[in-house]
Amino acid sequence: MEHINLAELSQKLFKKSNKILYKNNEHLFTKIAFDVYQFNDSPVESLWILEDGDDGEQYLVAQYEDDDAEGIEVKSSWLVLSDRESKNVSVSYKDCPIQRFASSKYGFGKDDVHVFKSMLLEKLHSDNSFVESFLNNQPKDKKADLLKKFPELLIYGGKNE
Repeated sequence: MEHINLAELSQKLFKKSNKILYKNNEHLFTKIAFDVYQFNDSPVESLWILEDGDDGEQYLVAQYEDDDAEGIEVKSSWLVLSDRESKNVSVSYKDCPIQRFASSKYGFGKDDVHVFKSMLLEKLHSDNSFVESFLNNQPKDKKADLLKKFPELLIYGGKNE
């Protein structure tokens, strides 16, 4: 099965336009308010408004100007993605998958998976003790491989064993 990097795909798709057809892409978004949506796996937090087009179709329109997109900066190399059914959330570091969180174990569902993902990403971006605990809870061999591949993670109290 071919791996698709949704974040990279979204950057290519949305770079060209701030408006996309809703019908073909609704599975990529989570409704967070009446007509406000959020892209599921974007490394950038952005809001999209559902609007009716002149052609009778519904479109999601990004709520930022093209000029603002140039000012977007990446907070870190952590990425948190959910699967299409929102049953699993995966954490990656520099495109290297580290851990999968199952909805059956952690209690999130399709309606609130975005909250779980946002919380994980925020903790990984801002809480060094959380990152340390996250890394220390990995199997010994996996942790050693991660620290060898990404020595910058050693600052979180890890030892490259």
